[in-house]
Amino acid sequence: MFVKGERSASDLEQDVDRKGRQVLELVELKPGMVVADILGGGGYYSELIAEKIAPYGRVYLHNNQAYLPHVGKEVAARLKDNRLENVIRHDRETGDLAFIDQSLDMIFFILGYHDIYHVDKNWKIDRDDFIRQLKTALKPGGQLLIIDHSAPDGSGTKYSQDLHRIDKAYVIGELKQKGFKLIKESDLLVNDKDSREISPFHPDIRRKTDRFILLFQK
Repeated sequence: MFVKGERSASDLEQDVDRKGRQVLELVELKPGMVVADILGGGGYYSELIAEKIAPYGRVYLHNNQAYLPHVGKEVAARLKDNRLENVIRHDRETGDLAFIDQSLDMIFFILGYHDIYHVDKNWKIDRDDFIRQLKTALKPGGQLLIIDHSAPDGSGTKYSQDLHRIDKAYVIGELKQKGFKLIKESDLLVNDKDSREISPFHPDIRRKTDRFILLFQK
């Protein structure tokens, strides 16, 4: 149960391994900023961001139709009765994110970058266009925060389809090629005990994967 002004028991439990507040300390969120939480799932990060940019800032909690069957109930509960007044539900397909050009101060893309390399009958993303949309939506100097499950070094996107992981160096190279500048890395979520070769949903490693944190600037 979500209560206005209080975070859920589930979110507080996730804090232990996701370290959301510590992650937010790595970026310079300020009151009044406009932020997008891309493929933001149930909104764990959206709520933390909303607190930082209140009272006049806005967070767009984005999901697409493929995500909603898994997270829709959590999103609805989180936002019920206008509980988070500055969080806007933004259900859009990745081919048309519908953000105004140069309208966002920051984009959070948490544990989803590998999904742009996932392909099945109900899911295929035009990667170049998707990244272009993110870049176009950011203001000059705007920032893009990427957190994802680490794949073995040098593996590129080999593990993205089945194991929901991606090689950090590959992400850096791709986004640099698209015109982003890497301005910060953090080992806050590193876990050397993770083999990086099993699914993040495996009970032995769930929410304890080795994760990289990268901050880029437009």
